[in-house]
Amino acid sequence: MITRWLPVTGLMVVLAGCGSSSTNASSSTGSTSAGGAVHGIVSSVSSVSSKYGQILASTSGYTYYIFEPDTAKTSACYGACAKVWPPVTVASGASPETTGGVNKSLVGTITRTGGSKQITYDGHPLYTFTGDSGPNLTNGQGIDHFGGYWYVIAVSGQPVTATAASASPTTSKASSTPY
Repeated sequence: MITRWLPVTGLMVVLAGCGSSSTNASSSTGSTSAGGAVHGIVSSVSSVSSKYGQILASTSGYTYYIFEPDTAKTSACYGACAKVWPPVTVASGASPETTGGVNKSLVGTITRTGGSKQITYDGHPLYTFTGDSGPNLTNGQGIDHFGGYWYVIAVSGQPVTATAASASPTTSKASSTPY
């Protein structure tokens, strides 16, 4: 009798680990990547050292990106784009938390379609990347995805357009990388 229950019990444990986790791009508590890694507290802006210099990230070290087609007042990333590149948001009426070398005067928000507040830095709406499975990764740097290029952003407020191969600020762009 015990041997009959072991396979069923093992299957139940496996199925319990396969539970659904939803990603809410307008969440102010965090976003979950396809791999299950939490992209930190998304209501904060901090800085981390990287091969691109001091760049913006969450307080837990998840890199923030900007999207070339965005403007200072609007995001161009919705739907499937926002699932792969979750917007960095803050609860309505709350102020983004800032730490590290971040210039607080450069931090702001825009209102996304649907009413959520997306954090901006020097006018650039900020995003995380589900391809970064942990802190201090920059896998989204220079990717041509969803109609434009994605870049890390320096604490100065300038996009870092260097590719991983050059790792110094230039105007070169990486080739298209499917995700």
